[in-house]
Amino acid sequence: MDPDPEPDLPPSAVDDEDAPDLECAICFSQFDNVFRTPKMLGCKHTFCLECLARMNVKSAQPNSIQCPLCRGHTPLPNLGLPKLDTDSTVLSYLPAAMQRVYSIRFSRSKGRLQVKRPNEGVPPLAARTVSHTLDVGLPAGSGGSGGAGGEQSGQEREHGRGCLAMLRRQAQRPPCRACIMATTVLLMVVLTIVVIFLLSSRN
Repeated sequence: MDPDPEPDLPPSAVDDEDAPDLECAICFSQFDNVFRTPKMLGCKHTFCLECLARMNVKSAQPNSIQCPLCRGHTPLPNLGLPKLDTDSTVLSYLPAAMQRVYSIRFSRSKGRLQVKRPNEGVPPLAARTVSHTLDVGLPAGSGGSGGAGGEQSGQEREHGRGCLAMLRRQAQRPPCRACIMATTVLLMVVLTIVVIFLLSSRN
């Protein structure tokens, strides 16, 4: 679920040999100023906010981020994951319209990134093209609190309901109906034979 289409990079970003990598090393998506804002860890490695959020919800240490490259740990700021330092060098190579970073809120318990004030200081057209929320997954039940486990159970129930709904849709198709009816008749015949065999064996 991308908040924006892939940005067109300015010519300077393509021609400059000293330009930083403008793609996240985890998802290989181009950085932007919303959910893929370039965030720099304490080890100076840069990844997009979305990937860091997905890592955080699955981590057993929710108050820090472990760099996937050097394995160094970066404590999270008091105000949360979106307050990690933005890599200003990477940001400066993005198109001018993307050099103002959106204010993002991260709810780990809900597994959600959300634009806090999507229309503040943003041109109306740009505001309409940005998705205001992004689901990044729920915390694992084994590493979180009882609430996280409850959310995971809820997710499993939703998955089960989705599977049942899919089965119902499949069962409404004519070939599937015929197959179900044939299977039902076959089972009834088998059960009848078993009952007759049991009754005759007693005699």
